[in-house]
Amino acid sequence: MKLRAYLSLVYVLGGLVVLQSFFALLNEPAPPAWLIFAALAFVAGSFKLDFASVSATISVNDTFFITTAVLFGPAPATFAIAADSLVASLRKKDPPRRMAFNVAAPALSLWVGAQTCFLIAGVAPVARGHAPIGSLALPLMALAVVYFLLNSGLTAIAVALDSRQSAIDIWKRHFMWVSVSYLAAASAAFCLILLVQQVSLAAAIMVLPLVPVFYLTLRSSFGRLTDARRHLVDLDRLYLSTIETLAMAIDAKDDVTHSHVRRVQAYAVGLAGALGVDEEPTIKAIKAAALLHDTGKLAVPEHILNKPGKLTASEFEKMKLHVDVGADILSLVDFPYPVVPIVRCHHENWDGSGYPRGVSGEAIPIGARILSVVDCYDALTSDRPYRRAMTDEAALDILRQRRGSMYDPHVVDTFISMYRGIELGAVDRPEQRDVLRRISESRADTDTSAAESSIAAVLAPPQSSVASEVLAFVNLSRIANGDGRVADIVALSAKLLASLAPDATGAFYLLDSARDRLTVADAFGPAAHLLRGRSVGIGQRLSGWVAASRQAMINGDATLDLQDHVERAAPPLCGAVSVPLLMGESLVGVLTLYTPRRDAGGENRSRIVQMIAPHIASALHAAMRLETSRSEEKGSEKAAARELRLVRR
Repeated sequence: MKLRAYLSLVYVLGGLVVLQSFFALLNEPAPPAWLIFAALAFVAGSFKLDFASVSATISVNDTFFITTAVLFGPAPATFAIAADSLVASLRKKDPPRRMAFNVAAPALSLWVGAQTCFLIAGVAPVARGHAPIGSLALPLMALAVVYFLLNSGLTAIAVALDSRQSAIDIWKRHFMWVSVSYLAAASAAFCLILLVQQVSLAAAIMVLPLVPVFYLTLRSSFGRLTDARRHLVDLDRLYLSTIETLAMAIDAKDDVTHSHVRRVQAYAVGLAGALGVDEEPTIKAIKAAALLHDTGKLAVPEHILNKPGKLTASEFEKMKLHVDVGADILSLVDFPYPVVPIVRCHHENWDGSGYPRGVSGEAIPIGARILSVVDCYDALTSDRPYRRAMTDEAALDILRQRRGSMYDPHVVDTFISMYRGIELGAVDRPEQRDVLRRISESRADTDTSAAESSIAAVLAPPQSSVASEVLAFVNLSRIANGDGRVADIVALSAKLLASLAPDATGAFYLLDSARDRLTVADAFGPAAHLLRGRSVGIGQRLSGWVAASRQAMINGDATLDLQDHVERAAPPLCGAVSVPLLMGESLVGVLTLYTPRRDAGGENRSRIVQMIAPHIASALHAAMRLETSRSEEKGSEKAAARELRLVRR
C-alpha cells in the first residue's frame, strides 16, 4: 500500500513537470541548438553501465542534460530527459509501472535541480543572456547535487518500500558512490558551456571525444567493482555451504533431521524482517547462528542428547555445557558478522533464569531472542523418534505460556501473528538425506568384537563374580547351536542378569515384525509380574524409542515405559537402562532394566549391559532362525502327509 501511494505521487509530480516543460517550449521556444545537445544525449544514452545489485544505471548522457539545462533552461532539459528515459524503457520492454517511474523520477529530479541552479545564479539561461561564466560554477554544482540526491533518493525509497529495508542503508550501499559520476558530468558540462560561450558551438563539439573516454574509464572501474562483488558473493555462498555441512554432521549426532535447522533458519530470517531487523551483518549472523547454534552438542554424550523424558540434574549440567563449548568453537572462526554472541545467548531467558550466564531482557542479542522462539516452535512441531509432532496451536500455546518468562513477549507476539506467511522453500535435498542416513546407520552399528575385547579392561579383577557373569554371556553366544530355543536363551540370560543386577527388574522385548511391536518374552527381578504380557509399539515410549533409533538409553525414566505401574513395585522403580539387541543391521529386540535408583545402577553397570547385549542378540537370533526353520519343516511334513492316499484294489 505504501509503495503504491509513493509511486503514484512520483508519477503525478513527474508528469506535471513534463507537461509544464512541454507547454513552456510551445509558448516560448528555445534556440534550435538545444536539439543538438538533446540528440547527443540520445546517442550517449547507448553507453550505460547497468548494475545488477540495484535497479540503477550510470550514463554519460547526464553531461548533455546538465549542459542543456544551463544553456537553454529547465524546460528543454526536462523534456529531453523524459523522452530519452521513455525510449530507453521501451527498448528494455519494461512493465508500465516501472516505465512510468523511469520517466517521472529523472524528469522531476533534473527540473528541480535546474530551478535551484537559476534561483541561486539569479540570471537567465546562458543562451539567452550574458552571465559571467565564473558566476555559474556554484549554481552548476548545486544543480548536479540536487539532481543526484533526488534521482538516487527516489529510487532508493522505491526499492526500500518494495523490499522492506531501510532507504538510507540502500542509498549508502548502492548509490552514494554514484555521486562521483554526477560530479564528473557537471565538470564536463562546465567545459562545454565555457566553450560555447567563449568560442563557439563547433569548438564544443571538438571536445566530444572526451565523453567516450570518460565512459570507458567508468566502465573499467565499475567492472572491477562488479567482479569483486561477484567474487564476494561466491565466497559468501561457499561460506554458508561449509556451515551447512557442519550443521548437518551435528544434526546427525543429535537425531535431528537437517531440515530442522534449515526451517529454523527460514523462520528466524522471516521473523527478523517482521521485527524490523534489516542490518545486513545481523541478518547474516542470524542465518549462520540458526545453522550452528548447537555446535557445542559435539561435546555432549549421545545418550543424553537423545534421551526421551526429563534429564537428571547431572545430565542437565552436562547438556548446558554445549552453549559455551559451541560459542568457543565458533569464536575460532573469524566471522565477519556477530555469530558468537547469538550462539552464546540462545538459551538465556527473558527473565534471567536461563543459562549459561543469566543474561536477561534486551541485554540478550535480538538474534538470540529470535532464535530461541523459532527453535522451540519447530522442535515442538516436528516428529521425534520418541514422540509425535505437536499441532501448530499446541506449540503456540506453549510459546504463550513462556511469553515474558523464557521468551521476549514482542518476539513471541510477532511470530504468532506472521509465522504462516514465512516461505520455507526447499529445506532439504535428497543427497543430504542420504548422507544423514549413512551417518545415522554408522552410529547405530554395534561392534561385537570390540565390546568383547574391552570387557577385561572394564571389569577388574578378572576373577570377580561380575566378570564371570559377563563371560557367561560371551559363552552363551558362542555355544548357541541347533539345540537352543528362544525360551531357553531368554531364561538363561534372565538368570545371569538377575545375579548381575539383583535390585533390577528387567524385560526382554522381542520384535514382532508382523505387528511392528515389541512384546515381552520374559521378565525377571522383584517386579517381573508388572512386565509380563506387556508390549510397546516401535518408536513409542522408552523401549520403543531405543528400538526405532537403535541407540542405547542410559539413565532413562522408568515412567516412560511403565507409567503409573512404577509405584506398584516395592521399592518403586525410577531409573532405566535400555539397549537394542542387534544382529548386524537386524533388530532382534530390546533389553531394558528398571531400577529403584535414577542412575540405573551407575555407569559401570550400564557399560556392562551394553557389552553383553550383542551376545544375547547373537544367541536369540540363532535360536529364532532355528525355530523358524523347524516350523517350516513341520509344515512341509504335514503337507506331505495330506498328499498320501489309500488306494483299494
